[in-house]
Amino acid sequence: MASKAFFDPLLLLRVAPVLTSTMAMRFSHDQWLFLDNFLDSEHREKVNAIVPSYFKTFFMKGIWDIGILYTLTTATGFTNAASKSNGAWEWYAAGTTFALLHMTFVPFIMYKVKGLVDDEPKGRGNETLRGWLDVHVVRSWLTDIPAWACFVVAFLKSVQPLQ
Repeated sequence: MASKAFFDPLLLLRVAPVLTSTMAMRFSHDQWLFLDNFLDSEHREKVNAIVPSYFKTFFMKGIWDIGILYTLTTATGFTNAASKSNGAWEWYAAGTTFALLHMTFVPFIMYKVKGLVDDEPKGRGNETLRGWLDVHVVRSWLTDIPAWACFVVAFLKSVQPLQ
């Protein structure tokens, strides 16, 4: 039997949504950082030719990361909330709710993603990319950052001694 001095599975469960939401938030920031560069005035005219193939590759690889991270975040957040640990369960529940709300933005971006991949409307990739990034930034501020903050508070509360 492993000693809790070396490995505490409960502590891993408590910190898991902090770690996965941190990774998702970092990935979200990287998406903005790298894709927004295409819209710089220096690159704007070249973007229309590059965006469809780039975004198709980028999106198809990245969707797996997002799917895995948000599945793990919501699963571990829900598990922590259901355990009603040390007054932290409400924070885990709130973080899980915010993480799930990330998916409510799908209807606002799915047509933009399709347009970017299919180059529709033809030759206007920079406009479509700007629209996708605008929704992406709003989604990040309204769901991803609050989810992360809730999970941090939940973790800190869960490791406090009972009073």
